[in-house]
Amino acid sequence: MGEKLRDIKGIVEVSDFSMYYLIALCLLVLICIAVLIYYLMQPKKRQKPTSRDKALINLKNLNFKDAKDVAYAFTLNVPYFINENNKTKIKKLLKELEIFKYKKDVPQMSDSLKVEIKEIIKGLR
Repeated sequence: MGEKLRDIKGIVEVSDFSMYYLIALCLLVLICIAVLIYYLMQPKKRQKPTSRDKALINLKNLNFKDAKDVAYAFTLNVPYFINENNKTKIKKLLKELEIFKYKKDVPQMSDSLKVEIKEIIKGLR
């Protein structure tokens, strides 16, 4: 036993940061979840009504007692809704409404013309 073992060293501490990485990852996930919940819980902002929406409201609220106002309001608001399906019908109707504009005193609007205007307004979306 003459030989002594001299190459055995003491315990050496190895630095391990895995616990810190795990805690940081958990905090990051929690922050992301909190931000996501915050944005999902926000009340939805209402969109401002577009010109087309305003025109539809104006058309649906026409007062057929005054023919001149109906002619001007219809002429002003209906172009937002012209498409290939109703183009000729609306142009014909706008031509018929010309007699109610540009004069001081205008005749009463016929019932058939009122019905045509109401039908077109009913078909608008």
